[in-house]
Amino acid sequence: MLLTVGDLVEEILIQLLSEPRRGADTIVRSARLRGGSGANVAALVAESGGAVRFVGQTGDDTIGHVLAEDLRDRGVDTRVRHLGGTGVTVTTAGQGSRSRLVDRGASSRVTLIDDDVLDDVSGVYLPASVFAADPLASAMDPVLGGIRDRRLPLTLGAPGSADLEEIGGPAFLELVRTLEPDAVVVNRAEHAALGCTPREPLDGARLTVVTAGPRPTLVLSASGDESVPVAPVSIIRDRTGAGDGFIAGFMMSRMTGADGVAASYAGHRVAARVLGELGPTTGRRP
Repeated sequence: MLLTVGDLVEEILIQLLSEPRRGADTIVRSARLRGGSGANVAALVAESGGAVRFVGQTGDDTIGHVLAEDLRDRGVDTRVRHLGGTGVTVTTAGQGSRSRLVDRGASSRVTLIDDDVLDDVSGVYLPASVFAADPLASAMDPVLGGIRDRRLPLTLGAPGSADLEEIGGPAFLELVRTLEPDAVVVNRAEHAALGCTPREPLDGARLTVVTAGPRPTLVLSASGDESVPVAPVSIIRDRTGAGDGFIAGFMMSRMTGADGVAASYAGHRVAARVLGELGPTTGRRP
């Protein structure tokens, strides 16, 4: 079973059909989706037939309960506490740009994680956001100790721009050196923001996997690097969650013993299915 920890929030996707006009109404298209890398990866693993557990916190409100129930319906072992208000991410896309407004809400306010969350777990995915703010960052300490003691393979997601402001690049790199994860998955912009040269692996990680959209994924290690081509995707409906789709496929393959190249191909396949749907889903249900 895979364990993920992280945010579970509402994501509001806004597609800009024209340039917003100051002081005037602008017609847009919108959709309400599930957000949070940890929750998205859990849902996508479950949709692909994998066993997965998600740990997090969302608001004690209607949308928070709906989001948690949706994960359960998809087959996720959902360990969610409800307290406070559910967070929201607003993503605007169109007119040649994409931006995000982030309010993590209750997701970052986890104070306690149950001792049994690692039972039956054979792999762990942690997005960088779990280390960005207390009390969640401190609540992770016993979990990290258990991961180390059980020698569970750990994959880290890289900090996005908001996380990087809170964590800091040097602190994240030190975290990687300390945790010695099996893999760190970053995109090219995140890799560069950490101060790395294009083919530089992160010290401490067994693999550094650098995705680049339709361009080849790089699998970097101390012994060298390999380039993994991305098959063309004929229909792209929405890019939301494609990166989480890659992580879900990568993790499922890696947990079966696949090497970094084979696991990256698996990640590409799941990401391609996500690109053909609206939001972080493959369109499949268990």
